[in-house]
Amino acid sequence: MFSVHWFAITIFQDVEKVKALWAQFFALGLGVLVEKGHGARRYKQILEALQGAKIYFDYGDEKTKVQHCHIEVPGSACECLLPTAFQDLVSHLQTNNIRFSVKRADFAFDGVPFSPQDFLDGLMSENLVSLIKRDPSPENESIRIEQSPFKLRENGEVGTMTVYAGSKSSDRMVRVYNKRGDTRLEFQMRDERAHEVCLDVFSKSWAEWENTVKAHVRQFIDFVNTDWWVAFLAMTQKAELKISSARRVALSKMENWVERQVIVSLSVLEDVKGKEEARFWLNGLTTKARKTRDRSRYASVLQLAQ
Repeated sequence: MFSVHWFAITIFQDVEKVKALWAQFFALGLGVLVEKGHGARRYKQILEALQGAKIYFDYGDEKTKVQHCHIEVPGSACECLLPTAFQDLVSHLQTNNIRFSVKRADFAFDGVPFSPQDFLDGLMSENLVSLIKRDPSPENESIRIEQSPFKLRENGEVGTMTVYAGSKSSDRMVRVYNKRGDTRLEFQMRDERAHEVCLDVFSKSWAEWENTVKAHVRQFIDFVNTDWWVAFLAMTQKAELKISSARRVALSKMENWVERQVIVSLSVLEDVKGKEEARFWLNGLTTKARKTRDRSRYASVLQLAQ
């Protein structure tokens, strides 16, 4: 069985307009919203409905000029909605040119034809096709295992196991576990990856969602010469979605800014001072900046130098 297991979206509208969207798309399954009387995650206020579904609003950063609200629908709340409710919301936002960003999306497959141990063995085998790191160092969080050999599963069997593929900080992660009894695979995405995949999935009919999500799973993790994986994919082709690294995009913007705003002045300095003296002067400025100026706003971009 295939399902939406988590959905979080930021909508750039004031809270009254977002409450109206809630009433239109979610209230039938999740009920009315109730004020919590406190905030969280730098939002000053929270509205909560059934099964932990929430709207966060009134962001605490005074520098943020654009009004926005963040809707979070966790797994148990997703089970109370028709999955097409998310599709209908996104379609409405697109049609009405309302700015939004899907921040997290989880899709689940129940009763997959392999166990968590099969999945772990596949991750450690030569059949794996993925950029996931497999080195055994303690610092590597790309492959993680949780086991409780004496814990009862929901179907009464003994012993649970969960295998994670993908680091907690990455934009994709696969979790395979059997605490419910049969094995479940969950595909979790964040930020731009979640946004773009949801646009792809929601552009199709419900009957096509499962194979579309499997295509994106396969783009992240694939196994060759593996019968249980072939049985799971059922002839699904690999997706070809490309997401530019945010660090690379930021670096490209810096380079473009230098080319537009700075390069003419530097060329004049070279002509006046001479190339050698101008380069010596520029090297002195950059060295001083590394030692005395605050470069924290570029911390993410600087990781490209590591």
